[in-house]
Amino acid sequence: ELWLVECRLLWLCSAGIRSMVARRSHSRLLSYGLGVLAAAAVARHHARVFIPGTPGSADSAPVELRPAQAVATASATTMALVTSAEGAWAKGGVYGPLEGKASSLVHPIILPLLFLVTLYTGYLGWQWRQTRLVGVELADLRKQLPKDEDPEAEPSSAHKELKAQVDKLTQERSELVQGKYKDRHFQISSLLLGGGIFFTVYGVFNTYFRADKLFPGPHLFAGAAVCVLWALAAACVPFMEKGNETARTLHIGLNVVMLALYAWQLPTGFEILMKVWGLSIPWF
Repeated sequence: ELWLVECRLLWLCSAGIRSMVARRSHSRLLSYGLGVLAAAAVARHHARVFIPGTPGSADSAPVELRPAQAVATASATTMALVTSAEGAWAKGGVYGPLEGKASSLVHPIILPLLFLVTLYTGYLGWQWRQTRLVGVELADLRKQLPKDEDPEAEPSSAHKELKAQVDKLTQERSELVQGKYKDRHFQISSLLLGGGIFFTVYGVFNTYFRADKLFPGPHLFAGAAVCVLWALAAACVPFMEKGNETARTLHIGLNVVMLALYAWQLPTGFEILMKVWGLSIPWF
């Protein structure tokens, strides 16, 4: 009879676990189910379990529980832990760690860092533009130098001034070329484009995983606009490499607007970060 009672309790616990697994995270609830079985096995092994009486009462002697009662107590305790853990999950644990606090903090931590990368990328782009403009100016000055100059004749003051400008620009351009601003700007811009879009979309999906909905507002719309501006600015690059000045001007203008939107949405992003940090949800 005792064995039948234990089997019945174990069957009820496993049935409850199976029904919850159909709706929630398999990996988490499987561990809870194993805990139920382990508790039942321990209670089955011991013939007697004692629970101390209420302190100060007349009947303060330990209360003896039969094995069947011990199994019921252990099973009820474990099931209480299972049901209480449900409330701690953000959206029922369906997406596991993807809806935890650690995953929710990825977007609000990475995107401010990418804002600093955006500033540095703009600096590299400006330096590469200066390298190119200095080269154009240097080429124009060299065209003004007389080609049939007499080396023994005393050069005029205008000629000396022109040559001094050429030497100065030559040295300045050499220093700019050594910085390799073009290659660095291209490499970091590519990383910024890929990483920015990835972590922006990651934040959108994480919000849905955690809350089962999105929250349309200035932060979401500005973030979408930043991604579009990133893509449009990158689309200008092939035309820029062919010397199209309109594409270069458009590239700079798009990035200026993008940077303004990026900076404008940082305060709203900080508010969201504080809300996520204060949520009572598991880290993983």
